[in-house]
Amino acid sequence: MKLSKLKLNKANPRFIKDDKFAKLLNSIREFPKMMELRPIVYDTDGTILGGNMRYRALLELGKSEIPDTWAVPADSLTDDEKQRFIIEDNVGFGEWDFEALHDWDSELLDNWGLDVPEWDAGISDDEVHAKLQDKFIVPPFSVLDTRQGYWQERKKVWRELIGDNGESRELALGNKKTFNKKDKFAAEGMGVSFLDPVLSEISNLWFGIPNGNTFDCFAGDSVFGFVSNYLGNTFTGIELRQEQTDLNNQRLTGTKSKYICDDGQNVLKHIKPESQDLLFSCPPYFDLEVYSKLENDASNQKEYSDFLKIIENAFTDSIKCLKENRFAVIVVGDIRDKKGFYRGFIDDIKNIFKGNGVQPYNELILIESIGSRAIVAEKTMVKRSVMKCHQNVLVFFKGDPKEIKNIYPKLNFPDETFDVE
Repeated sequence: MKLSKLKLNKANPRFIKDDKFAKLLNSIREFPKMMELRPIVYDTDGTILGGNMRYRALLELGKSEIPDTWAVPADSLTDDEKQRFIIEDNVGFGEWDFEALHDWDSELLDNWGLDVPEWDAGISDDEVHAKLQDKFIVPPFSVLDTRQGYWQERKKVWRELIGDNGESRELALGNKKTFNKKDKFAAEGMGVSFLDPVLSEISNLWFGIPNGNTFDCFAGDSVFGFVSNYLGNTFTGIELRQEQTDLNNQRLTGTKSKYICDDGQNVLKHIKPESQDLLFSCPPYFDLEVYSKLENDASNQKEYSDFLKIIENAFTDSIKCLKENRFAVIVVGDIRDKKGFYRGFIDDIKNIFKGNGVQPYNELILIESIGSRAIVAEKTMVKRSVMKCHQNVLVFFKGDPKEIKNIYPKLNFPDETFDVE
């Protein structure tokens, strides 16, 4: 058909900028089949209802005639429907999933007319981190660096608020060091380990529901429970040791949150099925750190298989306590056997969750300070055993990931966490 039969719609509310118009010209030139798949739509008098910019591009390319398949009449539409078509033809109902576009060639996407978001040209990594830190407290990358100054400062404030110095652990073991000194490949130095409160904070904020229910079947110290409660959630922790349970509850006096002294394998006795919004846990690392002399303490098992069975039982029932379309955050690290080989504890945790229909969604690396590892690094390298100074933060999702954006609010955290002078 002759292009002269068509005419621009002067009432068209859509326009295209010069750079986009140039890309449209290039698209028609290189990919003319697109005109058949998305033809110009015109009214009975030739006025274009949809495709004004394509019409302009064809004229710019020197076209006087086009194949009949490149333009179709809108004979069947009423006047009201024609008005609606003009608008809806230009409306983008969907959103781009830029994570799904990650493996596409960004230059090609740009050439094809897609606006790929990027930071302003010339911005430094430090400035990028500062922008993301203002919005998410911690830049949301797969590596979390606890050695950074902003992290350490935030951690210090949390420590002062919580006031947990690990005294209950030492009492449970007769004031002896809790780490297994016989383990030459221990990932930690000597002393009592603590859950990082900043990790606890971002786990609540990133993966929890505001004012929701959170729980831990291997509660340990009071850090996560205190942080979760402080942020407005109702926390329930299952802790095997009475002295630790009592100490933790002292820090939650006057709140709805609580610690219950029991075996983590009995979580369903205390928490209703599908009642919780976030499962967070840092389970024992077998005998790397012994928490008590109790017979049913997972860290006090002689065989790894017995230890892993306790972990599996507790997490299997914990998953039942978790609501549909909710996250589970598990902090874990691998463990060496007596020969020095890794046991595959991280994979074992993944298999437990996948076996219960809960799939891995994120895996973060928590980098820790070198500390006393430097003392033994030289000795372990005799056997080429590299000292581990990180933990894996496994994030699982129970349900359909498509529902996340419908259930979880948009993240933007002005730094108003600490209500203290």
